[in-house]
Amino acid sequence: MTTFRHTIPVEDQDAAKLVGKVLAEGLSQKELNAAYDDVCKDYDKVVLSNGYMAPNSAALAVAKIYPEAERAQKITLDIGAGTGLLAEEMHKVGFKIFDALEPSQGMLDVAKEKGLYRNYICEAIGKEQLNLPAASYDIITVVGSHGVNHIESEALYEIIRLTKPGGIVCIVARMESLTNLEEYKDTFFPLCDQLEKEGRWQKIESSSCPYWQKVEGAQVLYKVC
Repeated sequence: MTTFRHTIPVEDQDAAKLVGKVLAEGLSQKELNAAYDDVCKDYDKVVLSNGYMAPNSAALAVAKIYPEAERAQKITLDIGAGTGLLAEEMHKVGFKIFDALEPSQGMLDVAKEKGLYRNYICEAIGKEQLNLPAASYDIITVVGSHGVNHIESEALYEIIRLTKPGGIVCIVARMESLTNLEEYKDTFFPLCDQLEKEGRWQKIESSSCPYWQKVEGAQVLYKVC
């Protein structure tokens, strides 16, 4: 596998250390969880002070789809919820009901302190079905969770299974991850297209978006059929 070096947005040693720890090559899921547990207390301060904009991009993208009067009733599954940054941004624009799916207990514990989620589910999403009913959510978000050793492309099948017909999937990731990483460059966008051809979902938008200062984001939105 060709090593791909992620862009560090600023010359900030705390940011470089955090990103390097959670995006290290070859981590097992257990080791990745431990890395996030290790940085959870400092995560918000470090990423927000260095201009992390992906949660805001996702929240604004979803808000454009739903009239303000409808947002409070919509149920969102936040996959890779981390410390709850996405729920904070969505709450600001009127969404109220969230479940957090996050494999790092440390990150979930920080999210719990914010009190924004209805349920806290300490699991990782992948190819296998989770112990969650099909068609449970109006909105599924995946923000900042496509990277080395993170969510695989094939998790899209489970994401679609969990979304209600007519519901929305919003994915925001580093553009460089989806186009350069071995895990995604030949699979992610082709699988998105394949699922659309199969009638599983319909593209709303696929575009660039603010992610993290000089780091370009990819914003992908689909309506599940």
